Order: sequence, then structure tokens, then C-alpha cells
Amino acid sequence: MRCVRVLLAKRGRAKYTSHLDMQRCMMRAVRRARIELWYTEGFNPHPYVTFALPLPLGVESDGEPVDIRLEGDMTNEEVRDSLNETMPEGIEVVEVVDAVNKPGDIAFARYHIELYPKDGLADKISAALASGNLPAEKLGKAGRKKVTKQINVSELMGEYTVENKDDCVFIDIILAAGSQRNASPFILLEALSAATGESIEYKRITRKAILLANLKNF
Repeated sequence: MRCVRVLLAKRGRAKYTSHLDMQRCMMRAVRRARIELWYTEGFNPHPYVTFALPLPLGVESDGEPVDIRLEGDMTNEEVRDSLNETMPEGIEVVEVVDAVNKPGDIAFARYHIELYPKDGLADKISAALASGNLPAEKLGKAGRKKVTKQINVSELMGEYTVENKDDCVFIDIILAAGSQRNASPFILLEALSAATGESIEYKRITRKAILLANLKNF
């Protein structure tokens, strides 16, 4: 038995596929590709298929990591090619690699955000990101209850760039994405709308990579 990491690109209309449907899609693809999975032991054995960091609905991705445990002697390239023959439109296996780091090692994610342009929007966003104060409300838990928490998105940001180009405003940014500290691109855009006084509408959001604490790829 060995653990491999399948990197799934999710583009176009496939971005509206929910996490639960992605799990079902992956299981169907594995069965159709006749990939021999490792099953847990016990009364209710099940295959080991784990999405390391579920993608928010409506966000595209260049490579979502899905860890699976294999029996048999298929190579990583054979797993990639076999899965790609069964994947639906908009979902592609870009690479299969040996899994080294654990999902708990995830610390950040890099996003590319394309916004519809407005006069002066890029400058306003740049000023808001540089301010160090981007308050937002985030749904969390206190015990078993769901509560709304006040957060400062600036404290959950890493490197970023803002560019006005080709009739779009582009934001490339690193956001916290670990199990303890995390911020979605949607919370970022809500905070920027409040800070700039503009109704910010996005054209496309793409998660480019999932990162470790040292900013190397997961």
C-alpha cells in the first residue's frame, strides 16, 4: 500500500460542483479507471480518499490535492492517465505525485482574483490592503453554537499584488488556509467592498496553489 496525491484542476462550469459531489465524482472515476484502492479494516471497511482542503463553491483551481491509498503496482503516470479517461468536462488530473506532507501541514493558499473594473478601483484596493485594517465578520463556533466573529483580514494575508490590466483588476494574494487560521477570498472581497465603499464584483477566482508554512507547495 502506498499513498499518492492526485492534483485536480477544476475549471469552467465545474467550479459549481459541490465538495460532496466532488467526492462522489472521484469515487466513480476511481472505479471506472479500475484503480485498486486500499481499504480500511474492521466492521465497515472503506477506501482512503481524502480531499486535503475542500474548495469553496464557485472557485476554480489549478490543482486540488486528493490523497488516495493504492494497492497494486500502478505508476503515478498510469493513475493520472486512467483517471483522466473517466473525468467529466472541466475536471482534469494534472499530476499524480507521492504524498509527503500531511493535510495538517497546510498553512496558506495562493489566489488569483479577476474583478470587473471601475475608475480608481485598483488604487482603492491597494490602499485598503496596505492599511493593515480590514475588518470583516466570519461565521464560527463557540462550543456547539454558531456565532459571528469579528476578524481583521489583514492579519490573515501574506504577499499580494494589485494590477489594472486588460480591462480587469487583478489581485494575486496569499491567504491563511490552515485548520486554525483561514480566510476565504469571499471574505476578503467583502472586507474590501466595505473598506473602499465600492460594490466589488468578481469575474473569476482561481486557487493557484496550496502552501506550507514555508510557502512551498503542499
